[in-house]
Amino acid sequence: MEERWIRDFFEHQARRVIERSASEPEGFLSYFTDHEPKDEEILGLLSVSTMIGGEFHDRSLFPTPVEALAALSGQTRSEICQYFRDELAAFLRTLHSA
Repeated sequence: MEERWIRDFFEHQARRVIERSASEPEGFLSYFTDHEPKDEEILGLLSVSTMIGGEFHDRSLFPTPVEALAALSGQTRSEICQYFRDELAAFLRTLHSA
């Protein structure tokens, strides 16, 4: 149950990070349009953006987003990364078709 909650939280964060970056001229979006993001890049981006945004609230289980991500199984981290890639691709398709 805990792992599912963390996965859902970071998948939600992935959507928010992609949406926010679209309005930031210095955002990561242009960097990721040129190459497929690596898992390490995605996990780092999610943990840092969550920490900076103050959106990680359940500190009773994990003091930081990095620790929450580290507690997940490799399979779940891969699922989060794939979700990010899928959301990014969908967002970029929408952006280019507009």
